[in-house]
Amino acid sequence: MAAPTQVNTGESQYLVLRDEIVGAALPPGTTLLETALASRLGVGRAPVREAILRLECDGLVVRTPRGPQVRTLTAPEVVEIYQARIALEAEAAASAAAHRSALDLARLRHVHEEAQQTEDPMQIRKLHGRWHAMLRQASHNPTITEILERLALQLALYDGVDMSRNPNLESSDDEHTEVLEAISAGDQDRARALLRAHLERTRDVRIAALVREEASTA
Repeated sequence: MAAPTQVNTGESQYLVLRDEIVGAALPPGTTLLETALASRLGVGRAPVREAILRLECDGLVVRTPRGPQVRTLTAPEVVEIYQARIALEAEAAASAAAHRSALDLARLRHVHEEAQQTEDPMQIRKLHGRWHAMLRQASHNPTITEILERLALQLALYDGVDMSRNPNLESSDDEHTEVLEAISAGDQDRARALLRAHLERTRDVRIAALVREEASTA
């Protein structure tokens, strides 16, 4: 008889808390109390402590005198994260153009078409995030992919800011189409340049939204 599957409780709680942070159920500035979290999640404090340590490594949680808190990014920090993401993801796009498989292209096209056919803005933004994740995988560079996943998680802390005053979603669809065409054609230079321009524009949109939010709460 096969032994029962062992569940990594720390891994499970890490995924739960990570999703709650990225989904804004635990917004920036929230103090993460081990005892309260353990009670709510129905586990001991040890797996919660392990999960919090991993979230620190991801850059989603910081240590403060009051205990670990969900990280609050400033506008300059968002710019710094984007600077790193733009440099690396532009190279990921070029690498995808060089190394993409038929399966990679099929996945990119599927998510892109799903986003084009969806009307809910929040769902479209999730699909856009998934498209970028598929692009990173298509680069077939595990080191770049791992770093970019961590940067994307940090930027997701502010996915809830009001970006409705910008035609961002429609522009992203058009830009994704161009990047996908360059990757399909194996044009590394064009894929790199288009992805860089796309992320530079979305950076500016996100910063403008963050500044509006800061001004409204001042």
